Amino acid sequence: MRIFLISILFTPLFIFSQGYYQDFGSWTKSKFNFKVNKDLSLTNKTELRTNENANEINQFYTQLSVKKKFNKHISNSIAYRIKSMNREFGYIVENRFHHDFTYKTKLKDLSFYLRFRTQYNIIPNGLNELYERTRFKIELKLNKKINIYWYDEFYFMLFHLQNDVIHNKNRMGTGIEFKLNKKLNLELKYLRIKEISTENPRIMNVLGSVISFNF
Repeated sequence: MRIFLISILFTPLFIFSQGYYQDFGSWTKSKFNFKVNKDLSLTNKTELRTNENANEINQFYTQLSVKKKFNKHISNSIAYRIKSMNREFGYIVENRFHHDFTYKTKLKDLSFYLRFRTQYNIIPNGLNELYERTRFKIELKLNKKINIYWYDEFYFMLFHLQNDVIHNKNRMGTGIEFKLNKKLNLELKYLRIKEISTENPRIMNVLGSVISFNF
């Protein structure tokens, strides 16, 4: 049964699409998690992202967030992110705010998550963007120190020139998490980001790593 579940979770690694420009990049992230009490936590994370076959820096950001757990199923969080984006004419600074509503349920070693994110991007000299993002995630606990996961996420742009809702991006990911000790976690992941409703769509293949410090 575990082998069957693992094969399902890692299916995105073997999915390819024809007619799309394929790119490759890397995402390297560090996270610092501060648990205020059993229901409230603070997180700071910093990430460097590359594209163009990992030869160019795409963006660099840092984010602060606060998460409130209301019960074993429901949690909410708010976050602010400031990022430096590499554009054709040089680097620009963008600001982002988002709110997450997450529902979680468990079935033995399987955890199921449904997350709704409202995201607002403030872009200098451009059109600010409002997104609704819906993500479904499955996590399997292999043992006390190792988890694997799979998720699928859909982006819906609510504010743009056409002034109606469009589905313009899909992000699918899978990964493995290692608990190295009670304060240190390591995560390795693969992401497949597919553009939709655009003239020249592309698929971004990403290999990522995350190191987390828990306090």
